[in-house]
Amino acid sequence: MKIHVLILIALLIVPLFCATSYVREFVAADSALDSGASYDYTTGRADHSANHPVIPFPHRHRTLLVSSGLLLAAAAVYGTFAVSVRLRRRAI
Repeated sequence: MKIHVLILIALLIVPLFCATSYVREFVAADSALDSGASYDYTTGRADHSANHPVIPFPHRHRTLLVSSGLLLAAAAVYGTFAVSVRLRRRAI
């Protein structure tokens, strides 16, 4: 049972990193806009002197999003497999 949990945790590390990265960037951009600045997505800083265009997260981190989606799907498939194996062992 412990090996199944470790495999699921390993499969969920990249999607968790992706979600954390998205939330941190969203909060930073929101804080910059609240202070009256423009958020520069290439440097990751607030800029009070210039206006910067919005570059959506999927355009800047396409590989991270694709790998996160694939690993999340793999975790769902593996979790379903692990539960079905466990239920088969307890079958009458």
